[in-house]
Amino acid sequence: MTIDQLEAVQAGGTTQWIRVRGTDTSNPVLLLMQLGPGFPIINEVRRFERLLGLEDMFTVVYWDQPGTGLSLRDSANRNSLSVERMVGGTVSLLELLRDRFGAPPFVTGFSFGATFAAYAAVQRPDLVAALVAVGMDIDVPAAEANAYDFALSAARQRGYRRAVRQLERIGAPPHLQSKSFSTRVRWVTNFGGVSTDLNYNRALRELLSSLVRSPDYSPWDIVRTVRGITTTQAALVPELATTDLVRTMPRLEVPIVLVQGRLDEVAPCEVAQRFHDSLSAPNKQLVWFERSAHTPHLEEPDKFRDVLISMRSRAAADT
Repeated sequence: MTIDQLEAVQAGGTTQWIRVRGTDTSNPVLLLMQLGPGFPIINEVRRFERLLGLEDMFTVVYWDQPGTGLSLRDSANRNSLSVERMVGGTVSLLELLRDRFGAPPFVTGFSFGATFAAYAAVQRPDLVAALVAVGMDIDVPAAEANAYDFALSAARQRGYRRAVRQLERIGAPPHLQSKSFSTRVRWVTNFGGVSTDLNYNRALRELLSSLVRSPDYSPWDIVRTVRGITTTQAALVPELATTDLVRTMPRLEVPIVLVQGRLDEVAPCEVAQRFHDSLSAPNKQLVWFERSAHTPHLEEPDKFRDVLISMRSRAAADT
């Protein structure tokens, strides 16, 4: 039976929004957790379907997490955001999906979405069939230093005096305020550290376009979503600034695939390798995407789809 429906669900004590899509509801469930913090994902349904075609092999759940997108309709999702709340909400949604579909979901998280998913898997490994972590934020102090050094070096080499001035003005990380954080992100993006073919302004235009074209977002939803990116980042970035999973997450009780872009300057390669080497897990893989930066699922979609197919096949063989 096919399914394509937008739903309000109760998770973590608040009303949140998911879109559930698939060609056969007997397929395993795949929960997608977006990057950010602060970015929605329900608006990405059509692009993900076009590039990845995941609905043919999974029942795909797109989730606007607290502080993002449609979930901002509930004012409780705009206030008192914390890592603990994000992880607790993830656990609640995983329980809901397990109970509804009869089996633990697979989870694919992007950037901080992968970090929150990993924290949830540590708490409740029984709720996660396997985790695919794309450009996961593992060691934030190391990642921030790498991103800043990359942007400043690129600006100097290319003679972008405006970029040099702005980056020197904010100084070396940590960048805990929205303005300094956004300045670093802007120039890392413009110099190809987030995506090999996308600058900051184009990324913003694509985000707005996807929101406007989505049938799920009203004009007021779009306003809330854009505002929510800044406020959610302001709430979570300071708390996430000391994240170091190599030190604090030595073991994971679920299979994990680390998907890493070789050109990623946001979540650097050496940190992913270090985490993979130190982590104890039932099954672990580190898959390199040689032509990608921080968004390998969009830059090399066919290869990414193959990773998910292999993950599903391995899980089926183990049952």
